[in-house]
Amino acid sequence: MEIKNFTEKMDHAQAFIEAKFARFDTSGVSLHIKYTRAKGRDLNGYYRFADQRIVVAVKKRLRYPRRAAYGVATQATARRGLSSRPYKLIWHEESFGSPDDLLVFAAGHEAWHYLCHSGQRKGDFETRANCNGFMWLGEFQKWSDRAQTVESIPKRPPRPDVTPIGAPDARGWVQGDLFGGY
Repeated sequence: MEIKNFTEKMDHAQAFIEAKFARFDTSGVSLHIKYTRAKGRDLNGYYRFADQRIVVAVKKRLRYPRRAAYGVATQATARRGLSSRPYKLIWHEESFGSPDDLLVFAAGHEAWHYLCHSGQRKGDFETRANCNGFMWLGEFQKWSDRAQTVESIPKRPPRPDVTPIGAPDARGWVQGDLFGGY
């Protein structure tokens, strides 16, 4: 795995991402860490199958902490017309404390797409990629340095809005203030 960090910053996040990528087959893949200039976006990223490249980019001058919400599951609903969807998204709101947090979330998200495209995991959905990003973020926030091992990648990432049984420090929010609590 080749990593190119064009920001020359976010070294702690890069070290964590390198440790996570070492947990699965990344032969032939490159990761590019950049700053984004996209208007109205705090971060963006993509995995391109053609040249085996993952790109994650964070906006340079953001204020932290920064709150954002991403869809982590769907729930079936009754259709109200031909143009309505048969489901609604379940949102999870998170506070990102630094550019490193945003970078790790985006890298975890794009890593899930890579894992699915390479046949190492199943279920290439945006909601599962978001769950993987949140899982990486939660682990990163407790991770101190390279000497500490990282968890393996599960077959299916857990939802961050569901409190696991017996987990005292687990988060349990579903759709917070950003969406008026619905």
